[in-house]
Amino acid sequence: MFVSGPLHELKELGLAPSRRRSQNFLGDRRAAEAIAGLILRENEGAGGILEIGPGLGALTRPLLRSGARVTAVELDRGLAARLSLWEECRSGALRVVEGDALKLGRDSFPEALSLVCGNLPYNISSPLLFWFLENFPRLPGVFTLQKELSERLAAPPGTKAYGRLAVGLAPFYAVKILKELHPQCFRPRPRVRSAVALFKPRIDPPGVSPDELSRVSRAAFARRRKTLSNNLGPVYGRERILEILRGLGVDPSERPERLAPEIFVSLALALRPDGA
Repeated sequence: MFVSGPLHELKELGLAPSRRRSQNFLGDRRAAEAIAGLILRENEGAGGILEIGPGLGALTRPLLRSGARVTAVELDRGLAARLSLWEECRSGALRVVEGDALKLGRDSFPEALSLVCGNLPYNISSPLLFWFLENFPRLPGVFTLQKELSERLAAPPGTKAYGRLAVGLAPFYAVKILKELHPQCFRPRPRVRSAVALFKPRIDPPGVSPDELSRVSRAAFARRRKTLSNNLGPVYGRERILEILRGLGVDPSERPERLAPEIFVSLALALRPDGA
C-alpha cells in the first residue's frame, strides 16, 4: 500500500475527491505497478503514452520510471498543477495538459503517440472510450473500467452482456480483460469491482464510421426484447429494412443480441443515403 495514501495526499493539497467527477484514486502501489507493467507490455510503438486522468500520478510515476514519455491530460486544476511541478516536466519526459479530454481533439497532441491509457472515471467511461476511438483509431488502449462495463464491451453475441456497446467497438477493437481489481485498491473505495481492459486495434478497418455504426446499433437495441425488424423499422422504414435484411440473409424476426458485429457493419453500409 502507499505509505500516506491518496486521501492524505489530497488533504495536504487542500483537495478532496469529487463525487461529481467520479474520482476514485488508485491507492495500491502493487496494483499500480502491475497495471503499469501491462501498459508497457502493450506499448510496442516508438511514441509516447497518452494518459487520461492521471490524478495523483499512481500510474504516471512507474511509467516514467520505465523511461516512457508521458502526456497526461488532467481536468482537475489542482492535480494538474501538482503534476506540473514534477522534475520530469522540466526534463521533457512528462507533459501535463490541463483540460477535459472530451473537448480535446487529436490536434491537441502534436507529439508522436503509440498508446492511450488511464484509470477512467466510471460516470464518463463510455464517452471517453468512443472519444478514444474517434481520435486514436489505430492505437492500442489500456484502461481501468468498472468490471461490468468491461464485460459488456468484451461480450460475444448471444450472451446476456452483449449489446450496443460491444457492437459499437468490436469492429474496431478486440477487447480483452487483463486484470480484475478489488475495490480496496482505490480511495475512496467504489461499491463495484474494476478491471483493466486492453483495446487492440483491428488490422482491417470495418469501412464504416463509429457514428454510423452507433446510430444503427442504438436503434437495433432500443428495445431488447423486440426483433431486429421491429426495432429498425420505425427508424428506417419497415419495407426498406425487410429488403436489406433479406439481402443480407438475416431473418427479420431475429433478435439483435444474437447477431455478430459484422452484420451491423453491413447494415450500416446498406443504410447509407447513397446505399454504398
